[in-house]
Formats: sequence, structure tokens, C-alpha cells
Amino acid sequence: MAAGTRRALERLVRDPRMEVCVLSGRRRVDVEKRVAVRGVRYFGLHGWEGSAPAVSEAHVARVLRQARRQFRQRLADLREIWIEEKGPIFAVHVRGATEGAARRTGSIVHEVMKSFTPDLRVMRGNRVWEVAPAEMEGKGATVRALLGRMRGRPLTLYVGDDTTDESAFAVLPGGITVVVGPRRPTEAKFALRGPREVRIFLEKLARELRATTGGRVRRGAGSLAE
Repeated sequence: MAAGTRRALERLVRDPRMEVCVLSGRRRVDVEKRVAVRGVRYFGLHGWEGSAPAVSEAHVARVLRQARRQFRQRLADLREIWIEEKGPIFAVHVRGATEGAARRTGSIVHEVMKSFTPDLRVMRGNRVWEVAPAEMEGKGATVRALLGRMRGRPLTLYVGDDTTDESAFAVLPGGITVVVGPRRPTEAKFALRGPREVRIFLEKLARELRATTGGRVRRGAGSLAE
């Protein structure tokens, strides 16, 4: 994370009207190290780490091992593809692979997953498929649960750059939803072109909040997704 973005987050966290969350597909400990801002609420594995109990059922763990083994066997000859272990889930990455290899991987993912329904689900991200327990519903469910625990009707701001953020955009029809990156079909209302524009946006938000200190502004909820 750029130093300027981190400073903007630090200013937002200090505002008593704001609750700042970072929701990521990465492990929570990894996200905490990368962001490194005290006062932020961190949610890893699309919200599973931080808002839900760890997967402990022996049956689910066994099914995950079986699925992982099948993926390794079916993808063994695709050297551009790699599998990342992420605790209770695993991810099949095609970042850097040719389009042909990515298409073949997508077909294999869908074929293998037919054998593991309804125990497991697959979440499609940017150049990655993540295989997880069916109970892991994704970022939209996490956002909905967070809002359900807040008082009143907070104004929610959600910034995200991954296709896994679309489920969160969809559950926030009354919020400020911002997609980051190249133009694509999205549920978000607004768009920013990249990390630099995100930093500028957060800096402007922090300045506006500081300017309204002492005014009648409701406590809000800020949610930033990676």
C-alpha cells in the first residue's frame, strides 16, 4: 500500500463517525501486514476470517482435500497454473498464463466442481478461482452481516477492484459503490481508474470529514475491499 493511501486511512480511522473495514480474499494476517493501520477492522478470506468460525467439520475438510488432489492431478501438465493454499480454502491461479491455458483451466474447474456440490463452492476472481466450503458465501454476505449489526442507517462506501466485490456492490443499492480498474460490466455506481485515484479519493473524503467536524453528520461505515 502506498504511503499516501495509508495516511488517508489513518485519518479516516481517527474520525469517530467512521468505521473502516478492509475485506479481502487474502488471509487476514497477510492483509493486516500489508495495510498496517491500527483501528481498521480486517476480514480475510472474503469475510470468513473475522466474522465467521473456522471450518472444523471433518467432512468438509475431507472433501476439500479430495478436491485439491483432483485439481493437482488434472492441472499437472499446465505449468503456468498454480494452486495456492489458503487455510480452509485453496485458489487456482491463472495470472500470467496464456488465454488458452486459462480457458482450459476454467473448463477443468467446472468439471471437477460438479463432483463436490453441494459441499463446496467456487468463487471467480480476477484470473483466479477460489474453492471454498459452501458456507463461505463471499463478500456480499459479509457486508450484509456487518450492516445488520450497525445502529441506524449508516451511509456505506465500498471500494473494490475484483469480480468478487460484485456481490458486495449488489447488496448496497443505497450506498456509494466504486469499482477500481479498467472499464467492465459492474454493479458499482462509480469508477476509479487505479490505486492513485483511490488515494486521491480517500484524501478528499478525509478533508471533507475534517471540514464538517462539529456539524450534524451521522456516523457512517467505510468499507474498503481488496
